[in-house]
Amino acid sequence: MNRPGTALQAVVLAGGRATRLGRLATTVPKVLQPVGGRPFLHHLLEPLVRSGLRRFHFCLGHLAEPVVRHLRELPETLEVTFQVETVPRGTGGALRAALPHLDDRFLLLLGDTHLPLDYSSAATWCGPDQEGAMLVTSAHTGVAPNTAVTGDLVTWYGKTAGHAGRPPGQTPAWTDTGVCVLRRSALRHVSVLPDPMDLGSLFQALIRRGTLAARRTDVPFTDIGTPERYARFRDRYGTPEASTSPLDDIHKTAK
Repeated sequence: MNRPGTALQAVVLAGGRATRLGRLATTVPKVLQPVGGRPFLHHLLEPLVRSGLRRFHFCLGHLAEPVVRHLRELPETLEVTFQVETVPRGTGGALRAALPHLDDRFLLLLGDTHLPLDYSSAATWCGPDQEGAMLVTSAHTGVAPNTAVTGDLVTWYGKTAGHAGRPPGQTPAWTDTGVCVLRRSALRHVSVLPDPMDLGSLFQALIRRGTLAARRTDVPFTDIGTPERYARFRDRYGTPEASTSPLDDIHKTAK
């Protein structure tokens, strides 16, 4: 359950094999790829820490050991837990396996995505009759729009804009940012699906029930999922000026 008086729990999916990064992720996990002298993890955490979040759970898998070492060196002001999968479960399967660690409501993020927002009100994104809230952007991100929104609800979601099975009139004009708020109880809708399970299966289940809210933004996200995107992220955040953040002290203690 959510602890009274504490900020929203943040859950980070960081267990994938990062095959699209190629040789860059052979020995260094994606979440620890260097950017401006600091691991990408610190760039991911920066807006969350600025927003007052202090409690994090990490779903790990491929190359988990260096990530675990790094997490254990984070300051005691951050409450960090983690789990390590021994077989590939997919993004949805990894989240389902994390059930014992999840609060009743939590913020979910992909471990390769950076979205500089104020998350201090994220606990309010999901209304009392909703089981989740997907953060979608209208900004150009280099990813084709993959989400249709009607009113305040997500009404269609697919990996690509041309995904088969899209109902007439459901035109994807928004892009999933990789950030959402979920209720722990929502995972019961995918309890019988086998691993590996993609997170999209959970979203589809909530869409069918009409319980996945849309939270809109015009802020673009950036990710390091491919060598080209990683290079662009380093170009933007790789200078000392761009790298200044409240996590600089964490980096110094983690060296």
